[in-house]
Amino acid sequence: MKSVFVPFLCLVAVLVVTVSAIGPSKPLTCEQTQFLVKACLDFVTDKTTAPSISCCQGLNEVIVFSPTKEERLFVCKCLKEEGSQIPNLDLGRTKSLPKLCNLSKTLDCDR
Repeated sequence: MKSVFVPFLCLVAVLVVTVSAIGPSKPLTCEQTQFLVKACLDFVTDKTTAPSISCCQGLNEVIVFSPTKEERLFVCKCLKEEGSQIPNLDLGRTKSLPKLCNLSKTLDCDR
């Protein structure tokens, strides 16, 4: 029993040290943000009546990977710049995405 427990304990210790060394993930780049919400284009340009599952998943990932105020401001700036180049963009639809996707958090880019 002891011979199995020691290697197991060593494995757990290595995993803890490895996870600790990785640290927090890097903030999203503008390109990553755009890629994650690309599936929302059809909805925000009035080509579909509801956001797709991939749109909602991408938006959720953007929100989850932007936990700090600075990261959210960066993501909002990126999305606003990209949105200014999209013809027929419906701002009302963009604002309704978190609710339609049943997301508990939003980016709150209006502030």
